[in-house]
Amino acid sequence: MQEESSPSWGMRGLRKWLGTAPETRDELLKIVQDSRRFLEPDTVAMIEGVFDLPATKIREVMTPRISIVSLQEDDQLLDILPVLIESAHSRFPVFSIDQPDNVIGILLAKDLLPFLSQHTTTVDITALMRQPLFIPESARTDQVLRMLKNTQTHIAVVIDEHGATSGLVTLEDILEEIVGEIEDEHDNSDQEAQYIVPDTTQGAKQTWIVQARTPVEFFNDQLSSSFSDEEVETVGGLLLQEIGLVNDLLGQVIEIDDWTFTIIEADARTIHLIRATRQ
Repeated sequence: MQEESSPSWGMRGLRKWLGTAPETRDELLKIVQDSRRFLEPDTVAMIEGVFDLPATKIREVMTPRISIVSLQEDDQLLDILPVLIESAHSRFPVFSIDQPDNVIGILLAKDLLPFLSQHTTTVDITALMRQPLFIPESARTDQVLRMLKNTQTHIAVVIDEHGATSGLVTLEDILEEIVGEIEDEHDNSDQEAQYIVPDTTQGAKQTWIVQARTPVEFFNDQLSSSFSDEEVETVGGLLLQEIGLVNDLLGQVIEIDDWTFTIIEADARTIHLIRATRQ
């Protein structure tokens, strides 16, 4: 006689458990949750992740615009190589010069390899980039997963209601909603620890140096603040929402509630580093 923990007993028990067909999604989800004695915990968690996909909007899993590692259509090889090396990404959105909010293509790092062997510094990335896949922020995660699969694409550009780029989503982002965090050799396990560090210069008190890509929720948890993350995902996005369009982001000072934020590192379009001081 086989022990109750054997796989064959588990499958018989599961089939018996599912003998009565559930009539609602909640009933089916409860059956899955109650099947932990038949299935491994990781298996149950993955099934629950699949159930949650239709209820998850793509804006909730995308990388927001503020955190995108990107290129411009007039970049040359010497401009691109440091970005490739530092980020270790394999795909990069290419932004238009004339319309800086619009992605016009996706460049694959592997498409630059022939130019490296030719010892040239001149490259037309607009001739190499691939057609981007555009999806709205409101798209369901399961729908986007199906689109990526059908088009054999690994990355999609997320656009807002005005057609401007609001973020990027990758196949890995969606799969992580099912199987949990996927770490590779390029992932930094201490990344969150680098989001916020105390500013010890000039004896500063109640002052921190904050990465612009820091999630608002993480900032609130670490520093006991209460900023809303309903419309923006990151601290950089929070500041951009407050100041709107300005000619020069660097040096801008933004006061929100009892906090003063100073932008200490930025380029023409993106905030990188912030000094945050609690009054």
